[in-house]
Amino acid sequence: MSQFSLDFINEPAIPLKIEGSHPMVQLTKTLPWHEMIEVAQSRRQEQGKRNSGPKPHYRGLIGAVLVRSLKSSNYREAEDLVRNYLPARYMCDLHNSHWTPDHNTIFDFEQMLGQEGLHRLNVLFLHQAQELGFLDPKSLCSDTTAQEGKVPYPNEVGLMGGFAKSVKKAVRSLGKKAQKTKEKIVEKTQRIMTLVREHRLFAKSKEDRLGLAEEMSLIIGEVQGDLKKYLNSLNPSLLKSYDHVAKKKLESLQTVMTTLLPQIQHWVKTGWVAKNKIVSLFNPDIRCIKRGKVGKNLEFGLKWGINQIKGGYISLFETEEMMSCDAQYALKSVDHHLEIFGEVPKEFGFDRAAWSEEHLKDLSNMGVERVGVAPKGQAAWLVSNTCRKRLVRERAQVEGKIGTIKKYGMNRPEDKTTNGMKRAARRAELCFNLKKLQKDLFSLHQQDIKVMI
Repeated sequence: MSQFSLDFINEPAIPLKIEGSHPMVQLTKTLPWHEMIEVAQSRRQEQGKRNSGPKPHYRGLIGAVLVRSLKSSNYREAEDLVRNYLPARYMCDLHNSHWTPDHNTIFDFEQMLGQEGLHRLNVLFLHQAQELGFLDPKSLCSDTTAQEGKVPYPNEVGLMGGFAKSVKKAVRSLGKKAQKTKEKIVEKTQRIMTLVREHRLFAKSKEDRLGLAEEMSLIIGEVQGDLKKYLNSLNPSLLKSYDHVAKKKLESLQTVMTTLLPQIQHWVKTGWVAKNKIVSLFNPDIRCIKRGKVGKNLEFGLKWGINQIKGGYISLFETEEMMSCDAQYALKSVDHHLEIFGEVPKEFGFDRAAWSEEHLKDLSNMGVERVGVAPKGQAAWLVSNTCRKRLVRERAQVEGKIGTIKKYGMNRPEDKTTNGMKRAARRAELCFNLKKLQKDLFSLHQQDIKVMI
């Protein structure tokens, strides 16, 4: 049986026939592969990687990333699709080849591209759709959305307990180095975990719970000082590879808790949550976002802006700092649109959260002729009734697209790091636009068939 399998693997490549009308085949023939390869090469150069060893299979790896985005699959499923699904092999230009990238290779390539590389690929697809007449950049509607992180509810006691548990585990993995300081840290973290158990099971009154929380915060302050001494006593030259991992984890936890501990102490003293409180020990960039929605007043994650160009295509954008005012996101959405298409939209729609005289003037000064922002109170629309109805209709479609990209893997992704969450958002963006382009190409193909008949 093993001899048969070996003979089968070593057989020469057999040309396989695939229907040219298949949506994925039509999409493959339309995509700007040369420009996409240039994006991958530029990202590789930006990260300082030299062209040593065999030349990367850019064409096949980019195709694998697109297949993974289109099918919303994990890395192993993407490997299986590229290996056994003929349209996917055609997209990777491997339909007459025995070579297939494995899941590790696809992962490394996507890590190399990063969220910036995925965004540049999406810009290429938007330009391709514009050239084919599927979108019109003169009309734009925007909104904001929250990308929820896969984190537990961030109460102060839970964060302190998670810190103690993680520190204890990391310190123990470092072996017998600096044993006396290590024993102090382990003893104090064990005490914190005991207090967490008492807080959850036996504290009945508010005073008891606050008293236990205050005691925990004081012990964590002591642990912070012990951790600093412990990390300084470690000799990097004597550490093994797994020791470096544990040391890096301890340094990260200490850095995060340096900012988080005063926020916890502020809550213990006042009963109010500190502004911009850290909600995750391992992803400190996640923040609490007030949504004000029925059934979901708060969300914990990253905030994105989403642009919908006339024709149904979308583009996500982010800001360096999470802005609380949606009117600022309205200005940023026009700037983002200008970066992609080189021109500001003639008409722009946004919900009433962006209604601000100052920001409306800024939009007009940027060159937007028809500012269709929903007014607050008794104010009147700044556009004609015909334009208002059109923008309201297009603006309502943005909500549906937000729900769609969240189903495509944007919301609560498996990767809990900030960069991983951003890549998940970009993959969902790619998935939506690729499927939209695929659908438009198929509709155009069907129209051509009817004309020929």
